[in-house]
Amino acid sequence: MRALGAALVALLPVAAGAADVVAIRGGRIVTVSGPVIEKGTVVIAGGKIAAVGPSVEVPAGATVIDATGRTVYPGLIDGLTTLGLTEIGSVPGSVDTTETGDVNPHAEAWIAVNPHSELLPVARANGITAALAAPAGGLVSGQSALLRLAGTTPEELTVKTPVAMHMVYPTGRPAFDFARVFEEPELKTFEERQKERQRTQEKDLKRLGHLLEEAKAYGAALAAARAGKIAAPRVDLPMEALAPVARGEVPVVMRVDAEEDIRSAVKFAEEHGLRLIVAGGLEAWRVADLLKQKDVAVLVNVDRLPRRESDPYDAAYANAAALHRAGVRFAIVSDDASQSRNLPYEAAMARAYGLPPEAALRAITLSPAEIFGVADRMGAIAPGRNADLFVATGDIMDHRTSVTRVLIGGQEQSLDTRHTRLYEEFKKRP
Repeated sequence: MRALGAALVALLPVAAGAADVVAIRGGRIVTVSGPVIEKGTVVIAGGKIAAVGPSVEVPAGATVIDATGRTVYPGLIDGLTTLGLTEIGSVPGSVDTTETGDVNPHAEAWIAVNPHSELLPVARANGITAALAAPAGGLVSGQSALLRLAGTTPEELTVKTPVAMHMVYPTGRPAFDFARVFEEPELKTFEERQKERQRTQEKDLKRLGHLLEEAKAYGAALAAARAGKIAAPRVDLPMEALAPVARGEVPVVMRVDAEEDIRSAVKFAEEHGLRLIVAGGLEAWRVADLLKQKDVAVLVNVDRLPRRESDPYDAAYANAAALHRAGVRFAIVSDDASQSRNLPYEAAMARAYGLPPEAALRAITLSPAEIFGVADRMGAIAPGRNADLFVATGDIMDHRTSVTRVLIGGQEQSLDTRHTRLYEEFKKRP
């Protein structure tokens, strides 16, 4: 087997062209999917990882990157962001996350992505090579896209779409209305408010259930029309987008935090045959056994405040560790655009509060790749996967570590960002 591997590596310059072959040599290789290689070589050809190991030979004519004393990681994956959809949160004209109306299943995030966003290179410079760009707001927000953080067009950036349909679990709680701040408040007892919330929630859940049933029927009509059994139904883009979701073919990422709402969301998904992924999951630790039993994955944002006054101060920080102990599938996410660069430190916080280091790294690499169905392409350093990786001076979850090289699809990326340009500009001022 070793002789066969050596023969394949020797043929790489012929098969891919020497200019396409890169060897990262002498570094500590954290493969994630396998054991750490304390001193090894990664060979890249044609944008893919061709070989990795402690005794892999460097092909003749390959471009060599010396990683001696450095650590080589697979590119980090931020499993929930608004990267490419948000530039400056306080400037409405630069935010394109939410469509008009509260039911927009046909909204596709990849169409709205700005490939020239200044936030993409900022995230990339800290080792993030892929991110889920997701719409927000309303009852049904729309479809997300998995992006690679290199390219000049939305098509170049998009790895997979749709990845999931995004929804917001109806809690029945009224949205904040700034226009009514100075109006005389309507006095209601606690019991009255609770009943009103329950009525609103039941109404929204019934509406969402009807939408899914209608989409399932529409999908069946489309299939019958393609088979020539009936005339084609009237074009309905929202129903067409929801149909594969209702059939359980496309997962649903449902934003939900409270324990009782997570339980209800799991029940709702089971009743309607949905493939549920919980986003947020602030109190997922309270229902970890249920999530494990129903095989529901969670996209966890670590740096948050507890929901209840009675909760421990570190409830959100220890959330991931509790899910890990229960065997729940989860990924750690930034759930933001400008904070995506801090993804390694979200994982570090979870690690500081009980999550094993290997699990913390997996939660920002291979785990999100598995949840989104792209683990055969990214999330680990292994032959056949995309050559999305980076070289760092040490532990990527240590804020003192610097990323020195980033490769996406085997192509080295610039580490120049708006931050570095401003630093250089103002450093020279008298």
